[in-house]
This record gives sequence, structure tokens and C-alpha cells, in this order.
Amino acid sequence: GDGQIEQLCESVTSTSYHREMDLEAAEIDRTCLSEVLPAAQDAAASSFGITQAAANPAIVKKVKKVVDTRLDAPELAVALQQLSEFYGNNTLENRRNLRSTIERRSVDVNKKFVGCFADVMAKLERVEGHVERLADCSQRMRQRLQAAQATTSQVLKITDQLQKKEVTAESQKEVVQAFLTRFRLQPNEMAVLNSGEISDEFLVVLSRVAEIQVVSKKLLRVHHKTALMDIVDEAGALQEKAYNRLYKWLQEKFARVHADSSDMPSLMKTALKTLRARSQLYKVCLEDLAVSRRQALSQRFLQALTRGGPNGHPKPIEIHAHDPQRYIADMLAWVHQALA
Repeated sequence: GDGQIEQLCESVTSTSYHREMDLEAAEIDRTCLSEVLPAAQDAAASSFGITQAAANPAIVKKVKKVVDTRLDAPELAVALQQLSEFYGNNTLENRRNLRSTIERRSVDVNKKFVGCFADVMAKLERVEGHVERLADCSQRMRQRLQAAQATTSQVLKITDQLQKKEVTAESQKEVVQAFLTRFRLQPNEMAVLNSGEISDEFLVVLSRVAEIQVVSKKLLRVHHKTALMDIVDEAGALQEKAYNRLYKWLQEKFARVHADSSDMPSLMKTALKTLRARSQLYKVCLEDLAVSRRQALSQRFLQALTRGGPNGHPKPIEIHAHDPQRYIADMLAWVHQALA
């Protein structure tokens, strides 16, 4: 930032200034030393043994320091070279103005230094402006990201809840599907039961309806559910309708019993056995069957009595009417054969 650049410039300026001041001070000391060293040495030599105790300690220390300075030091050579660039003749005025000259030169150097860093400062200011804009943009993006994160977290939460509900719904769907498969008829079974022909498949579906009703009634003793009650009612209605169809079909079949038919088909036997669940209808069917069989037997007996068998064989029973014993024996034989 600006503070760091200002500290850097002050540090560089201070270092340059102190270095130049040290070099100029060294040059001044060298110049003074070249002027006063012979005289000081003569004075010291002449009065060493007499006035040594009265000499100024500061002057003695300074002279000693100057004497001990190494003339071949690199710093001294650099200082002298820099001094030679602007220092003219070794006059009294130049010596008096040496410090001010060095200070002005230092100020000029600092101005040049500041001028050189002006472009850098301008660029740094532009960079700082870009950085600030980037910081603002980053802040806005951070706020948007936080808002998006909050929204996304809410969406994720809702999505997770919906997924859990979906899993629960799938489980419930499977349970309901299994329940309906167990306690409801399939469309093809409904078609067979309502409009199909009376067949073995019809009887199987009817027995399944009876089983569904029995199981539903057992479950109703433990769980009083509306669905079970509806299933019981539906199964009862289907049973009544199917038993009525079965009853009418049996009546039609019994009405067509031929005089020469000695036995019923297996489908009619199974249908009559299934109709036992409805005792009233079963009794009526038995009565109809008895009437039909009685009429058929009567017709067969009259035919055997008067006409005989097919193509006249066996002969009619009445042909032996003049012989009562054989006549009765032939009738009893026919009855025995009809009942066998």
C-alpha cells in the first residue's frame, strides 16, 4: 500500500543522505587534516614534553583518529572521487560553503530520487486502484456465493427430503401393490368372472374370490380398516354375481339333459360342488337336476318299453307282455341297468 511505499522511500532517502553526509564529512576531515596536520605535528613536537598535560583531550582524540585513518580505504576513495566532481579550488569560501553545498547536493539527489519514483508511485496508485476494485468485486462475488450457498443448501435439504419421501413412497407403493395383488382381482380375472364363459378358469377365479373374502374377514377381526371392509363388500358382490351366473348356467345345462345321458360332464360336477356355498341355490339346482333326470329316465323307460333300442335292438319290452314273468324281469333288468 501507500504506507509501505512511503516507508521504503524514507528508508532509501535516509540511507543515501547519511551515506553522503558521512562521505562529505570524511572529505572535510581529510581536507582539514591536510592543512592542519603539518602545523599540528610541529606544535605537538615542540610542546610535547612541555604542554602535553595541558592539551585539549578532544583535539588530541580527533588528531589521533585522523592519524589512524587508512588512506587506502575504498570508502575514502569513493568519497574523494564524488567530492572532486563538484568541489573546486581549495579556497576559504569553498571550505566554508562545503557543508551547505553538500546539503544542497543531497537535496537535489533526493529530488531526483523522488522524481524517479514518481512514475512508480503513479503505477502503484493505479495498481492500488485495481486491487481495490478487485477487492470490491471479490466481496460482491463472496456475497453472491454466500447467497447461492444458502439457496443451494436449502435446495439440497429439500431434495434430500424429497428423495426420502420418494423412497418411502416407493416402499408404500410396493406394499400397496402386493396388497392389491393379494386382495384384488386382476383385470383378466374380472373379465372372466363377469363376462366370460363358464369354464374351469371361471371356477378357479370364483374360488379365489371366496378365499379373499375369508381372509379379509379374518383380518377385520384384528384391524378395522376401511380398505378391508371395501374389499369384503366388493368380494361379496362379485361372489353373488358369479353364483347367480353359475346357477343360471346349471339350470340351462340341466334342462338339456338327454334321455340317453347316463352321466354328467366333470365341469358340471365341479360347478355343482362350487354352488354348495349357496345352499338355497344348490338345493334348487339339485331339484332341477332330479326333475330333469326323472323326466329323462321316464322317457328312456317308455322308449325301451314301446320302441326298444336303436334299430329295434333290443326289442321292446312290451313284446313279452303276454308272459308276465319275463315282462317284469325285463323291466327290472332295465331299471337295474339304468341305476348302475
